[in-house]
Amino acid sequence: MRSLSLGLTSLIMFGISTAAAHQPATSDNFEFDVAKPKISWALVGSFDAGDEVFTVYLDYDEPFALPFEMLTEHRTKFADFRPAYAIVGPGFPAPSDADIAFLPRELPADAGVFIERNDGEREAIFESVMRRAYYSSGAIALPLLAGKYEVWVWSPDGDTGDFTLGLGVEEDFSDGGFDKLAANWSDYAY
Repeated sequence: MRSLSLGLTSLIMFGISTAAAHQPATSDNFEFDVAKPKISWALVGSFDAGDEVFTVYLDYDEPFALPFEMLTEHRTKFADFRPAYAIVGPGFPAPSDADIAFLPRELPADAGVFIERNDGEREAIFESVMRRAYYSSGAIALPLLAGKYEVWVWSPDGDTGDFTLGLGVEEDFSDGGFDKLAANWSDYAY
């Protein structure tokens, strides 16, 4: 199984036509702790076996409205590839029996959950900085309370392929993100 590749990104959410700065990085496991949870990120991973569950950790010291979006490559072979995500933590409702059956793992005690099944109509978008076309689940902003959250990403049908989980709001150019993106920008054509 290939390790999770995370493209850690300071960007405005995909689908917005404003430029974005990308900070690529890698992780050798299926977990990532977002050190700066108020900036914008694109977390890029790959389902190689189809049974992986990727976990992103967020910790807020005050309430924060956070946009989320699931993206997959806009190619015919990925037309039915629909990774799901769940945000687990305080302030979300208790899951229904159907939600519990759909989730990839058991919820922690007293945690609520928001689930994006990615099963509705998806729009095709063109992300101009990354020069790629994507299927988008659609961006949704969720009010998070102060506290710890987990975001679980999984492939409910066991399909394989790459995904990008976009989350966050503010740009952050402090880590040289634009320089890292520009290093191979010419490799991608409009």
